[in-house]
Amino acid sequence: MKDYFRNDITLSINFEGYKDLLNEQYSEVLLVSNYDSSLIYNQRKPEYLQLTIYYIPSQYLFEKLEILIEKKIDILHLIKPKLEKKNWEFPDILDFSESNLISISESHYWEHNKKQVILTIDNLNILINGRYFGDGRFQLTENIFQHIEKYIQYGHLGRLNYDDKFIENYKNRETNFGISRFILSFEHWFNNSKKFNIDISRDVYLTITDSSETLTDLELIELGNSICLLMSFYWQKTIDFFNARVRINNNDNYKTREVLKYSSHLVDENDDSLLKKQFNTFYDFIDQINFKRFTKNQSLIKEIVPRIIRSKNVDDISAFMILYNIIEKIRNYCMSVQLMDKKLTIKEEFSFIKGKKATDKFITNKLKEINEIVEESDNAEFLAKVNDKVNFIKKTGLIDQFDSLITYLEIDANLYEINFNNLIKARNNIYHGKPPNENINSYNNKMIVIIYDMIIKMITY
Repeated sequence: MKDYFRNDITLSINFEGYKDLLNEQYSEVLLVSNYDSSLIYNQRKPEYLQLTIYYIPSQYLFEKLEILIEKKIDILHLIKPKLEKKNWEFPDILDFSESNLISISESHYWEHNKKQVILTIDNLNILINGRYFGDGRFQLTENIFQHIEKYIQYGHLGRLNYDDKFIENYKNRETNFGISRFILSFEHWFNNSKKFNIDISRDVYLTITDSSETLTDLELIELGNSICLLMSFYWQKTIDFFNARVRINNNDNYKTREVLKYSSHLVDENDDSLLKKQFNTFYDFIDQINFKRFTKNQSLIKEIVPRIIRSKNVDDISAFMILYNIIEKIRNYCMSVQLMDKKLTIKEEFSFIKGKKATDKFITNKLKEINEIVEESDNAEFLAKVNDKVNFIKKTGLIDQFDSLITYLEIDANLYEINFNNLIKARNNIYHGKPPNENINSYNNKMIVIIYDMIIKMITY
């Protein structure tokens, strides 16, 4: 398969609503017109897309677009389907709703007596008249390759003529996810066959099957995003799709949505993963997912997984603060969303036998008594801060918040051999700029295990 693909499309651009913003010399130029264009993108890896639009010089297309960009107008929303098409024509429709313009440039090359303006964009949806065979097919980024190799193993080509096996060991399988099924697989391409050499290339695909055919194209895309999120969680590295084709079941004229996405991230060849000790394969992990619970808590997982991955690529102290913050996010989430029989409640203040006003007054008076042992030069400042200390004294310690969260999620705190008092002290020292004396990496290793156990509790049976 060639790396780059070119799709020639006729489109229109409408400047009518922006006539007053254009310079006088351009405002009378034809404001609505069709243009030939070509979309070029990489089929093998995520890259920015290039949309080249061809125009005759008298249309001043580049100049008009530049003026609108300077005036903060999103020029991509000016691009519309071809005008005056025949009743039987259903040209591809470019959907820029998720696109961002990266750059605009004017080419010095001419094609068929026309100038070129090149728009570089990150994402694009294309509605296509033809039907793609299947429900959803997602081309995945580089971080997945080494893991699929565990399920699909190659033979020794040319060793045994009577029994040559390109794929020698196939442990791959399809698994259920909600009302759909999916499988991860390689697709191989044979290129440049020569006298002595044959070049073989491969790409990884996620294939989703919806036997009910009730899921819409947008729901299939969200399903693909969900599976990529779970792969990233399982293997502790970013795994995403950058090209997808999903079928459309609610439009008579357009049957396929193609999604081109700039999914750029660090390549991570580390094979270690916490969940591999608990679930031998990714499919075994998916088999234990409670789809309803995962869907309910997906917003939290989306927020947490990128942070987990980022913690692997920073120094120990930064990783500590990231992981500590994740636990706080899980705590806050459990306090706002009911996961178990009831929402998490954390006792944030001690119980007092007096009412609030009487309690505050009592603590204030006791703090003022301490002023007797404060240096005279600091008396005024100490008394000014007394009221600020009242709420602090009434608060329970952070240790109670950790204990309450772990108990709520029915996790055994003794499994982690971690002193939460020391953990909190280390966090406070770092927060206030004091270098910790403890082995921070040891805390990080234990916190990541706690985080994974918490998430597993929230999304599995």
